[in-house]
Amino acid sequence: MVSKSFQDNITFIFMFVFMFFAIAYAEVYDITKFGAKPNGEISKALKDAWAAACAARKPSELLIPNGKFYLTVFEFKGPCKAPIEVKIDGTLIGPEDPLKIPKGVQWITFSYITDLTLSGSGTVDGVGAAQAWASNDPRVTIAKGSPLQYNLSFNFIKNSLITGITSKDSKNFHVNVMTCMNVTFDNFNVVAPEESPNTDGIHIGRSKNITIKNSKLGTGDDCISIVDGCENLHIEGVQCGPGHGISVGSLGRKTGEKPVVGVYVKNCSFSSTMNGVRIKTWPDSQPGEVVEMHFEDLSMDKVDNPVIIDQDYCPHIQCNQEKPSKVKVHNVFIKNVKGSSKSREVVKLKCSKANNGCQNVHIEDINLTYDGPSGPAVQTCSNVKPVYSGKIVPPGCA
Repeated sequence: MVSKSFQDNITFIFMFVFMFFAIAYAEVYDITKFGAKPNGEISKALKDAWAAACAARKPSELLIPNGKFYLTVFEFKGPCKAPIEVKIDGTLIGPEDPLKIPKGVQWITFSYITDLTLSGSGTVDGVGAAQAWASNDPRVTIAKGSPLQYNLSFNFIKNSLITGITSKDSKNFHVNVMTCMNVTFDNFNVVAPEESPNTDGIHIGRSKNITIKNSKLGTGDDCISIVDGCENLHIEGVQCGPGHGISVGSLGRKTGEKPVVGVYVKNCSFSSTMNGVRIKTWPDSQPGEVVEMHFEDLSMDKVDNPVIIDQDYCPHIQCNQEKPSKVKVHNVFIKNVKGSSKSREVVKLKCSKANNGCQNVHIEDINLTYDGPSGPAVQTCSNVKPVYSGKIVPPGCA
């Protein structure tokens, strides 16, 4: 009998083959044919070109050609009549002043589209450094949320591919993926300095079957952040740095959070990041669950915390740390992690006193070094008893 996962993979492959041939014969809607001019504001031309392309009954391509174009705000809203490609070869430049974008609206949004390809060699430049970053205080945004905009927001997108383009200097998250299914990011780039606050590379919530591969993500916060309701996420061949690593969480602050099930991080590298792979939950939390975490074949280069589970996560604001996190963390597999750490605690497993701690944690073939004044490299554990196998350097927790 053929497994369901095999059937899903075959369906996914056929879907992208179909999209490739469909786009190859697509009718092209060039925004310059709708009145857009280089170095000009293109909202009206983009609106007209999108309306025509999305209404086409055969595959279509909306083209933003080489050149600089200014865009105040835009939503690519479906559903569309047929598979559609948005090809960005030029540079889209956002407004410096975040107040020019209506409150609660993101800069560039894709919503309610199936069979979308977002491609090209171009850049979406959020111009975050101009005014936004100075006002982006994490102590405020964690408690109240941020009024600043994402470069790219994907809502209710299915069976789609994002490839080739670069997100630069977003005011807030570079990419927000919410309630999406069967979406692949391939050869996608994020560029922002280490000091850019709250600029997660790709933030994913309430989504299923998301793949991120062969991508370079450098920013001022998590390269990839994964929050509640995510299922079957595959991250492979990602280069992270600068940034805060690949994080599951934070989880447990809000009521009604759904479990995170099945995160597979493989063959990724981390350079001078705050963390490598991390699971983080709040103390005194709402109930939740993190299960089937697979971190494998990872390279660390001068990373502060190469492997960390932190169930006492409480940045910037006051927490009741006397009450443990109620988020259950179990079935965690860490295999073949090598490289160098900037802190002595190269593996730090700080689990909750609730739920009998972290359960079923397996660590295999670890070789992490630390060369600093604090002493030899160590692994530290609380409320967890990992199962070790293979070569373990430094030695595991007693």
